[in-house]
Amino acid sequence: MPRRHGAPPLSGAGALDCAASYTRGVPHDRFARLRARTPVVWQDGRMAGRPGAWAVLRYADVHRALTRPGLFGPQGDGVLHGPVIGDVPDGARPGERPPGAALIDMDPPARAMLGRIPPREPADFVADVARDLPETLRNTLSGGLYALLRHPEQYARLRAERSDEGLVDSAVEEMLRWWTPVLQVWRTVRRGTVAGGVPLLAGERVTLWLVSANHDDEVFPEPERFVPERFALGARPHLCFGSGYRACLGARLTRVHLRALLVALLEHPRPLRLAGEPVPVRSSARHGFERLPVRWAP
Repeated sequence: MPRRHGAPPLSGAGALDCAASYTRGVPHDRFARLRARTPVVWQDGRMAGRPGAWAVLRYADVHRALTRPGLFGPQGDGVLHGPVIGDVPDGARPGERPPGAALIDMDPPARAMLGRIPPREPADFVADVARDLPETLRNTLSGGLYALLRHPEQYARLRAERSDEGLVDSAVEEMLRWWTPVLQVWRTVRRGTVAGGVPLLAGERVTLWLVSANHDDEVFPEPERFVPERFALGARPHLCFGSGYRACLGARLTRVHLRALLVALLEHPRPLRLAGEPVPVRSSARHGFERLPVRWAP
């Protein structure tokens, strides 16, 4: 940890970057305690096997870093923040799809996907239903579905009010906020600045915890609740796709797919239910499931 005036004491923040901490889901209680006490705190990186960095946890500080590339420059972190669009390898002809590349449909066949779930038998949403999708998009759809499964009363309400386009649009944004499929992104400090009362020096690394910012109760009251109308009532934009000129290029496509899935679920004659214990992905960067068993209600 840097030893200099103004640096907060070392806390339990190091565990946030440990993949094992996420085997039972995001530790939102730990994020909440840190936001209240040390909203910018040093992580030594040993538990993740990489260099140390300043963890930035509050919405205001994360938003500022995302929208000021002159202060916080992007760096490759190995995390896809959405489907890659338009990448063409050397030697490929214009318009040619690279071998093995996933074809991403802007008119997604959500109803056909749900048709992969047998009428009376359970299925794994990850392996059986969304298996053809890129990982980040698959994680997003799984997380959006899980929001409904964890909040059956809101699921029933959305089914009853599915003709309310504004409510459906807001529910899509709330799914993204509540789940947040990319947990963190990395930046490098380009020139000295201050975040959360902590001086940051040029060349130091920072971790912007999108999932913590999206559950900051100073911005989103009762952040653990899934509130479909939250964004229809004027909530501030979530940071699921970042913000500013470095915002995720796949944001529109992801919303299209998530909305299509939601509409197909709401229009289906029967709601989905959990059919077993979900198994989260073991990762401190990607938020998804290894297994999400579901079945249609009787």
